[in-house]
Amino acid sequence: MPDAFHDSSALHPPPSCHPGTRHDFIDTITSWGLGTSQHTEPILWMYGPAGVGKSAIAQTCSEGLAERDKLGATLFFSRSVSSNKRDDPHRLFPSLAYQIATKYDAYGDILDHRIHKDPTLVAKSIKEQFQELLVKPFSQLGADTAGVVEGLVVIIDGLDECGKGPGMHCDIIEVIAASARSQTTPFRWVFFSRPETHIVGSFTADDIHPSTYQLEIRVSRDIDNEITLYLMDGLRKIQQRNGLPDSWVSERNIGVLVNLSGGLYIYAATVIRFVGSHELLGPVDQLRAVLALANDNKGTDSIHPLSELDLF
Repeated sequence: MPDAFHDSSALHPPPSCHPGTRHDFIDTITSWGLGTSQHTEPILWMYGPAGVGKSAIAQTCSEGLAERDKLGATLFFSRSVSSNKRDDPHRLFPSLAYQIATKYDAYGDILDHRIHKDPTLVAKSIKEQFQELLVKPFSQLGADTAGVVEGLVVIIDGLDECGKGPGMHCDIIEVIAASARSQTTPFRWVFFSRPETHIVGSFTADDIHPSTYQLEIRVSRDIDNEITLYLMDGLRKIQQRNGLPDSWVSERNIGVLVNLSGGLYIYAATVIRFVGSHELLGPVDQLRAVLALANDNKGTDSIHPLSELDLF
């Protein structure tokens, strides 16, 4: 599933964090991945509601760990791109195995031999795939190669967006957690997801909870200053691309947009995408349309003032 890798052109532009934002979470996850954190659990689970920036944090951490040669593989699930099967859980472990095989020849040779001998391995159940594509090949590696891959980080984003039911999510968590406990694979595993009831239940189970470092990311107005930076930079780029004067957006306008975003990066990103689109009325009128939502939604029961832009 190459379209779901962190460095895929299908993710361009990738949902990475704006410079100067989310340092607390990025630093925490990166230090854990590098083994310099006080937390030594082999699994990290970051959870939070839609729109708080989990995928952006996952992308930024993936890039940072890759630069340090500590990234094993990544997979970004997404229901919204189902035409590319980025929500297919049966492609998870083959995709992870493929990425690792391209980096480490010894593992790649073993994997290639196993698949050549039995091409049906990639079509087996989730549990069988994990055993045949990851556990068994790594058990065959020599000490030198095993030491090189020890502690590499595997990042799985959007776990809640794969498959058609909770059973598959739980199966993925359980098979990976069992391997982490018994050390049958050499990786450290990171999951990003919404706190769906069944996922919470899996990560808090008696046999999994002790092996899991949990990080919650909440909707918070405490990040208004970060959203301000994000909006200012995005609007400045729109200004430069369209030759607009500095006065096209005021500090008050920025304040209104920050307030409309309500602590959710997804709405701030939607504003920038909408205002910067070349397919509509132009950035000035599009900005006015967004600002008008602040007045249009006063005194209404709208779920969110920017919900009208959700389909854009």
